Amino acid sequence: MNILEKWKNSGKQSLNDVELLSIFLEEPVQEGLALYYADAVFREVKQDYQQLSKLHYLDLLEVHGIPEKSAIKLMAAFELARRIRSAPIKQLGSIRHSRDVYELLHVHLAGLRHEEFFVIYLNFNNEIISVQQLSIGGMHSTIADGKRIFQQALRCHASGLILSHNHPSGQLKPSSHDKTLTMELRDFAKLIDMKVLDHVIFTDNGYFSFADEGLL
Repeated sequence: MNILEKWKNSGKQSLNDVELLSIFLEEPVQEGLALYYADAVFREVKQDYQQLSKLHYLDLLEVHGIPEKSAIKLMAAFELARRIRSAPIKQLGSIRHSRDVYELLHVHLAGLRHEEFFVIYLNFNNEIISVQQLSIGGMHSTIADGKRIFQQALRCHASGLILSHNHPSGQLKPSSHDKTLTMELRDFAKLIDMKVLDHVIFTDNGYFSFADEGLL
């Protein structure tokens, strides 16, 4: 019984991780070779789907010799999963705690190998008006342009905003630059009758909240 027959006869839950992964690697390779590739890649990332999702398709091509079409299909599957996971949390209507920020943005920031900076704009009742991706950077930094942050805040008539970005390095604590930027934006917000309510830093293993730590 091949993998697709096993799926049809016993259900998707009957497939182990390697068998499930190999489905995305079939065509143009045969099933046996797809299983070989899937097992090799899964062993390489130590059976960690988070690490697997971080691989660039060129890593799969160069390191594991997986055909380009199969590698792209696998990366597309992870992107589709990311978008599916993001759909329910878009219904979150308000922010009451740093955990709400984590639940809202985790799907966008988890597993990245570069930094991204997001801003959540809120009304007076802490209801979400808009979530904006401000910038995409490198492994160790990204640019947070204060002018763009507050231009958007004025456009959507926000009363408060929450800053958020990720640390691909896994370092949970804010850098000195993170602290300086947060304080500068907080102080400017006060001048135009707005509030910076929090700055949440994401890693794959948790998050750091300026508000929770009493730093705002």
